[in-house]
Amino acid sequence: MQQKTLVAGLALALASTMAFAAPTAVTVNGKTISAKDQEAVIQQIVKSGQKRTPELEMQVRNQMIEREVLLQEANRLKLANRSEVKQALNNARDTVLINALVADYAKKSPVKDADVKKFYEEQKKIYGDREYKVSVITVKTEADAKKVTDALKGGDKFADVAKKYSVDTATKDKGGKIDTWASSARYPQMIGYAIRNLDKGAYTEVPVRANGLFYVIRVDDTRKAQLFPEYEKSKDHYRNMLVQTKVQENIQQLFQKAKINVGK
Repeated sequence: MQQKTLVAGLALALASTMAFAAPTAVTVNGKTISAKDQEAVIQQIVKSGQKRTPELEMQVRNQMIEREVLLQEANRLKLANRSEVKQALNNARDTVLINALVADYAKKSPVKDADVKKFYEEQKKIYGDREYKVSVITVKTEADAKKVTDALKGGDKFADVAKKYSVDTATKDKGGKIDTWASSARYPQMIGYAIRNLDKGAYTEVPVRANGLFYVIRVDDTRKAQLFPEYEKSKDHYRNMLVQTKVQENIQQLFQKAKINVGK
């Protein structure tokens, strides 16, 4: 009995090994799709987080076969000679080259760990040490803003006033409530300033103007900041932000050096 179990186990292991063996070459009308090319695509997919399975290998092979069949037919019909196709191919080539340039800038713009840590601490300071839940009434005109504050001062409930006057469809029917905790830094500067300077339960008796609208904000609750990510979990994100900043600086230098004439 033990021998049969051992043999069965070895057979299963061998089958599993064979299932994940390197793909084999395929020919389509005499054109070879190499095992190496198939493996390269599989590896890219696996790196993105997808698990390698026999089904994935089969899917990649079938997609590459389909691609080759379609390309051969497009070439047979000489579609690459059409003007609109030529233009599209040129555009695609240009995009690939630009992306390669950006990637090259990124590769040549290393960021020190100390710089990442410093940037993280700066962002954490901007985020602040408090988080808030707020309600907001948004109106379009100063006259409507006065109606809102007059109603609140007259004793009307904030939720009722929001439902009556607010133009913000996301919060209007909820009485102006924004359900999520957030730093005051999440909001436009003047709104964030108002939030930080309100006590719990208080609202802005003088409406805040931002982005062409008027806002009456109430702080519903406040707590010590909890949502800002830990450094170890977010350092790659902040490193990428710094790299992208350097990339943009390189691009800006190109614009500054370029001789650009508009309308000539």
